[in-house]
Amino acid sequence: MANNKLYGYTPKSSNEKDGNRLDNFNPHEFRKGMDYELTSMGCMRLAESTLEEREKATESVLKNLDFHPAYYSGLIQFESGMNHASKIEGKNFKSWLNDHYDLNKMQPVVDEKFSKSKKTNFKDDKMKELKEAIKREIRGVLKEQEEEFDADVEKADKAATKAAKKSAKGGNRFDLEKEAIKDLLYRGKKGKESEYTEDDPAPESILAKKDELLDTYKNKYKGQDGGVDDYNNLLQTSNEKFLKSLEKHVKTFGEDGKGNNVSLDLIYGEKLPDTIKLLGARLKELEKEEQADLLEKRKQRNEVAATGMTREQHIKLLEIIKENGISLREGAMGVKTYYEIAKAAYLEGLSNGLKL
Repeated sequence: MANNKLYGYTPKSSNEKDGNRLDNFNPHEFRKGMDYELTSMGCMRLAESTLEEREKATESVLKNLDFHPAYYSGLIQFESGMNHASKIEGKNFKSWLNDHYDLNKMQPVVDEKFSKSKKTNFKDDKMKELKEAIKREIRGVLKEQEEEFDADVEKADKAATKAAKKSAKGGNRFDLEKEAIKDLLYRGKKGKESEYTEDDPAPESILAKKDELLDTYKNKYKGQDGGVDDYNNLLQTSNEKFLKSLEKHVKTFGEDGKGNNVSLDLIYGEKLPDTIKLLGARLKELEKEEQADLLEKRKQRNEVAATGMTREQHIKLLEIIKENGISLREGAMGVKTYYEIAKAAYLEGLSNGLKL
C-alpha cells in the first residue's frame, strides 16, 4: 500500500544509509515529482501504483531534486511553454533550469570542501540588489527633472559628515530637552561641560538635594516620633523650590516653545522623589517621541515625492523587482510586499534628492 503520508516515498533500502533522504528536499517539490514520474509510467493515481513503480519513481525524483531543488517546478513550466507571459527560449531544459532558477536555488551555508562559511543568496542579497537598482532609477529621475545631483560618492560623503556634525552641534529639540533634564537632575549650570555625574551630582541640583535630605533623615528624623512625617514635609517643601525651574523647562520645550509634548504634570510631582521619577520617565519618553517625529516627517516627505510619480515610474519599479529575481506571479500579496519596500526606498531617495 502506498505511503500516503509521504506521498508514496518508497526508496531503495540500500540507498537509505544516512536516514530518510526526503528530509533534504522540499516535500511539495517531491510530491510534484512523484505526480510527474508516476503519470509518465501510466499511473494516474498514487493508490493504483505498484511497489516497484513507486520505488522507481522515488529514486528518479530524488536524483532529479539532488540535481536541482526546483527541478519539477521548472520542468512543468518549461514543458508548458510559459515564462511570465513570454515564450521560453532555449531547447536544453537543464541549462534553462540553471539559468532561470539560479536566484531561487537553495545554497549551502557551509562549503563542503573547505568546511567554512560561504556567501549565500538569501533575501537580504535580493534586497541589496533591489536597493541599488532603485538608486539608479532615482538618479535618472533627478537628472530628468534637472535637479542638482552629486554623483561623486566621496564628495557626497563629506557633505553628509559635515551635515551630521552640524546637527550634532546644534542638536534637535528632543536632544536639547534631554540635555536640559540632565542639567536639572545632576549636571548643574555647566551642562555638558560639568564634571558632575548621577553618583556625584552638582550642588543644588535635584539629585544632590535628594541626597542631602536623605542624610538629614538619617541624622535627625530616623527613629523619632513623627520623624517620617517631618521628612515627607521636607521633601515636599524642597520639591517646591524647583517648581520655577521646571515651569521654565516646560515653557522652553513645551507646546509654546520648541514643540515637544512636555507639560508640568509630566515632570513635576508631589514630592521630590516623585519629581525625580517623572524626569527619568520623561527621558525615556523623549526617545519614543523622537522616533515618532522622524517617521511622521519621512511620511510627509514621501507623500510629497509620491505626487510626482508617474504611471511609467510605478511600472518601472515592477520591472526592477522582476529584474532582481522576484517573480511577478508569486501572487498579489507577495508582489505587493516587495513593491511597497521598493516604493518606500524609491520615495525616500527621491525626497532626499529633491531636498524636500
